[in-house]
Amino acid sequence: MDLSFHGLEALIRTGTLASTVPPKQARITLGTLGALGIILTLNQLLNRVALHNSLWNSSWDWRREIVLVTGGSSGLGDLVVSKLAKKSIKVVNVDINPPKDTASSQYVGEPTVLVNNAGTGTMETILQGTEEETRRTFGVNILALFSLARAFIPSMIERNHGHVITIASMASFITIPSNVDYSCTKAAALAFHEGLAQELKHRYSATNVKTSIIHPTFVRTPLLEEHLQKGPFKDQLLDPNMVTDAIVAQILRGKSG
Repeated sequence: MDLSFHGLEALIRTGTLASTVPPKQARITLGTLGALGIILTLNQLLNRVALHNSLWNSSWDWRREIVLVTGGSSGLGDLVVSKLAKKSIKVVNVDINPPKDTASSQYVGEPTVLVNNAGTGTMETILQGTEEETRRTFGVNILALFSLARAFIPSMIERNHGHVITIASMASFITIPSNVDYSCTKAAALAFHEGLAQELKHRYSATNVKTSIIHPTFVRTPLLEEHLQKGPFKDQLLDPNMVTDAIVAQILRGKSG
């Protein structure tokens, strides 16, 4: 006899259960399913605690929040800055290139959301790349994450309120030729994200400082188009608007992920 959740529900609804299952067995079955339901609910709550650092989300007032985006003058960063600004959210752009909006370079306060977006790469083989290029790739893609964390996360910990979003890549998981230095930095960015989440929770008890990481594949940005316009991936680039919509949605969601 089928005593799955849906089967049991049908039996109860039609009254068939009383005539096909002895009362004692029915009570045992219902009790077992009730206990299972409690276990499943508790499991969902525990998963939420593990993922989001708490049962309830801290409140976000987007009239007061400040979002700092690195590499916000071009590519994905430029779109993220633009989309947040259209929602009347205060955005600070940190980039080696001059910002399109000079107001974004003014000091506006401590950021409550940090988007680690800036990235660079050479698309050269290990032997082709120079020492200077390798150091620059590691400096922008990973060492900067530590510098930004030390500069801005202490204020988030003090208020127990904030969100650190790291834009990594599928290169965090797979390395292809002529992309080794970049892949190394993105694997390190994943380790940075995971370690930061653990430290915020277990070392600083900052349960409402959220952490998220994004792993897009090849995205149609100036950096990649320059290197891939003649390669086999030129027709497989993601639409940057699709990627940045997901990034902005994660920011507004205010949850770890």
